[in-house]
Amino acid sequence: MLKKLPFIFLFFFGCFSLISQTITGKVVDNVSLEPIQNVAIITNLQRGSTSNIDGKFTIQSKDLESITFSSLGYVTLTLKFDEFKKLNYTVFLVEKVNELDEIQLNLAKISLDSILIKTQKSMKENYVSEALQSNFYVRENSYIDFKKLELDLDKSTLLTRKKRKIAEQEFTDYANNLKNSDPNFSNEFYGNIKTKKVFSEKMKKFHNLDKIDTVQGYKSMQNNKKITIEDAQNDLQNIVLKHLNKNKTYKVSSGLFPIEDSLSLKEVLDEADSLKIDNTFNKSFAISGFNTAKYRGKFFNLEKQRNFLSPKYYEHILETNTFLGSKMMYVLNFTPRKSKSKYSGKIFINPRDFTIAKIEYQFADGKRGQNLNLKWLLGIKVSEDINKVTLFYEKNKENKVYTSYYKETRGVYAYVHRPIKFKENSRTKNKVKFDIKIELDTKETTEVLISDVFAIEAEEAKPVKKDTPQKRVAHLTLDTYNKTTWKNRQLVTEYLKKWE
Repeated sequence: MLKKLPFIFLFFFGCFSLISQTITGKVVDNVSLEPIQNVAIITNLQRGSTSNIDGKFTIQSKDLESITFSSLGYVTLTLKFDEFKKLNYTVFLVEKVNELDEIQLNLAKISLDSILIKTQKSMKENYVSEALQSNFYVRENSYIDFKKLELDLDKSTLLTRKKRKIAEQEFTDYANNLKNSDPNFSNEFYGNIKTKKVFSEKMKKFHNLDKIDTVQGYKSMQNNKKITIEDAQNDLQNIVLKHLNKNKTYKVSSGLFPIEDSLSLKEVLDEADSLKIDNTFNKSFAISGFNTAKYRGKFFNLEKQRNFLSPKYYEHILETNTFLGSKMMYVLNFTPRKSKSKYSGKIFINPRDFTIAKIEYQFADGKRGQNLNLKWLLGIKVSEDINKVTLFYEKNKENKVYTSYYKETRGVYAYVHRPIKFKENSRTKNKVKFDIKIELDTKETTEVLISDVFAIEAEEAKPVKKDTPQKRVAHLTLDTYNKTTWKNRQLVTEYLKKWE
């Protein structure tokens, strides 16, 4: 028993020490003294808490220097820890009454046309244009839903009855596995990049020059295989091929207008043996989403139907002003005015300087993207039915606007009918035929977060020499990825909280 006493005392005093480092505070309205719920509380240690229905919260006091309190409709308050203690751990927040009244007054005086003109002008003047350095996070996710996968193998002298039955069963198993697998794969990248605009004498226009300083990447793939229609066709061809004579070659043709190619099982096996799992990526591939985000973010510079501020292509309605995060905004609703205009959405505009804080848009009712219907002629039908985009904007230390967050979701329906024929390279020219019918929905989502954006000297973004070989970068292992601060959208999740 005596031996256990030191441990018990150690445990008790350890718990007491831990408890003593936890303090409880309260947030109230400075006029009504009513408790304020859902106040965001952030310390200098980047630790956070939220007030409950009674306005109370708890935080760790160890190494605490300052605390920031922010809530919708109230002035954000930052206190030193000593000041917080002098207030007996009770915080009084001031309502943004004057600011709201001022914005309401502006809304009553300004016209819709004036907002459109001022916003267009402000974004062109205030959007970043100099050489920049920034951090970026990119996440690309693809999901495939195989709605239908039909396979039909004709009788042939090239296949014995036994081999044909085996091949048919393998066809069935492959189709079932594919439909049940719901292929889902994603890429994540995090890095630092320098960018600047360069004028091309050859093209007679400016283009972006990117210099990637650092980049990390991680690839997640369900079933360890990325499936496309072409992949499925090749897999099925190989099922048939492995049951044919291994010592002969065959002409393979596909589609209504056949393109023939010689193929043998030996060649397929040799190619499979020579391939290694590619666990690397090209740097330019890592920033494709980053460049798309910048392009989408500058829609106000675009011509015709992609400029959502254009009264020529879109109808605009000034809605009731609303909060975006802790700031009140003008809200413009836009819908297509012309048949070429495809989108409807909302633009959130800062009433103080007419810069855009957020825009969200999607296909308007009855509109869609690329559409190709050659189902009966070529056995192909493709239709882009979903396109939804969200963009947020921030200001850097130079008070210039930049695209801080971009999310785009695309949904595509596809139907493919491929008749495939194997013809033996011999005098007899024996044949075997099979049909593939694939119907699927794909959903692709790209998210980009851009942060720590600041101006640099143009010379710092030096172009890569043409002779310099492009080194591929190895993807992170799962263990290393799990230790990163950016894994699984963590940075995005934290960023979006400020806009709630």
